[in-house]
Amino acid sequence: MIIGLIIVAVGAALSVAKIEPWADYVLIAGAVVIIIRGFIRNHEKD
Repeated sequence: MIIGLIIVAVGAALSVAKIEPWADYVLIAGAVVIIIRGFIRNHEKD
């Protein structure tokens, strides 16, 4: 979860720095990591 948040933060920093193509990909990757980790964590609790 923390890794996903770090990736999203890096994407936000790239977006602010006007590195547009990479910023979008990094933000999407961060969101995917957070979603996958949440999905895995929910299945581990069962």
